[in-house]
Amino acid sequence: MNAAEYFELVDAVTKIDGKTRLRVVADRIATTSMHPLERRVLERALRARTEALDLQSHLLTSDLVGPSLPESESFLTRG
Repeated sequence: MNAAEYFELVDAVTKIDGKTRLRVVADRIATTSMHPLERRVLERALRARTEALDLQSHLLTSDLVGPSLPESESFLTRG
């Protein structure tokens, strides 16, 4: 694989900000011809980015749905 193309894919993975972009980059990785080691590294980065997006989504949803604690009952002050 061309080094410029590889690093372009690495950058594309780090810039994923939603499900639509995730699907586009995942499809690009799946259809690009590359060395098995390059594919393994890109797929690992893609999984990590997917997990980060899922966690971010979960945290945002929890913040919107869950009750917010008054400042006096924050995690830090409760010990």
